[in-house]
Amino acid sequence: MKTLLSLFCLVTYLTCALSANGWPLSLDMACNKALSAVACSFEFTNNANEDLYLLKRNTPLEGLNSGFVSVSLDGRPLEYEGIIIHRLPPTKDEFVLLKAGESISATVQITDAFSIDTDGLYTVQYSRPLQYLSGKKFRESFVRESIQMYLEDTSILLKPKKEVVKADYTVHLQACGSASFVGDRNNSQTLDAHKKLCGGTRTARAGVGNNNIYVRWFGTYTSTRGNKVKDVYQKINDGITNKVCTYYNNGPRCQSNYYAYTYKGATTVYLCDVYYGDPTDCSTTGESKEGTLLHEWAHAYGYIDDVTYGRTNCKNLAKSNPDDAIRNADSYLYHYCDAQ
Repeated sequence: MKTLLSLFCLVTYLTCALSANGWPLSLDMACNKALSAVACSFEFTNNANEDLYLLKRNTPLEGLNSGFVSVSLDGRPLEYEGIIIHRLPPTKDEFVLLKAGESISATVQITDAFSIDTDGLYTVQYSRPLQYLSGKKFRESFVRESIQMYLEDTSILLKPKKEVVKADYTVHLQACGSASFVGDRNNSQTLDAHKKLCGGTRTARAGVGNNNIYVRWFGTYTSTRGNKVKDVYQKINDGITNKVCTYYNNGPRCQSNYYAYTYKGATTVYLCDVYYGDPTDCSTTGESKEGTLLHEWAHAYGYIDDVTYGRTNCKNLAKSNPDDAIRNADSYLYHYCDAQ
């Protein structure tokens, strides 16, 4: 790729200069099997002629705390099984200074978040834009790096850990499943928010259609996308009404800027400091406990991702990329609350 770029620059210097200004950050990555794990290293380089502040969030620079890579086996995608965090917008301590021409690197074990248990040809693709500060402007740089490797003897590889949670007590609800709790911190408010989800998800599902609320959060309506949104709400409702939902107060991996976190396919939502400061009921202007729980169960039961956060960003996403909007948890949060 670098050789091709150099040749292209010889042909048209101006075009290359514009490309370099548009994407000043580059990525080199490598993966290898080491004993019982697959480790991938990532090196980010600042190719600009100015210092940049690179956001560590959603990159390997903060560890494997998000799905910044996708993994596929012979073209079939593997499910990301790692932590999914709902948190406040980034603060200055989440940025790292990357001086012009300098690089920074990190290594993570992708077997901590992907079940690699079949021999074959694997592709690891970097799948998140790099976000950074240039001067006072917040920008994104898109990288399209990927590597392929043929893995053998995958039966010896470690699998993502599944946390076993033992609840302190369980509340059984009429026509609304059961809610269990670990610890006690505003549990009555969490229970009230949980109970609202049973009827609320049905109301939101019934409201899916070619209307203003749908278009605001999911973009141009098509029957295919509308059916996908209905399916997600149905999965959330089925999970809440048919399974024991566990709320773990002050989750062990919580940090001060976290609302909550969970895992796809899990039945536990881990509640963190920011969550407790929000009102219980849904809001059409701010955050709420009810909305946060809907967001988390969209991940756990609906197998939905995080593409972007916040009302403004979600509205923009609906306009620019409806296909991404219908797989974005915050889009469901805001649609749900507006639909009540």
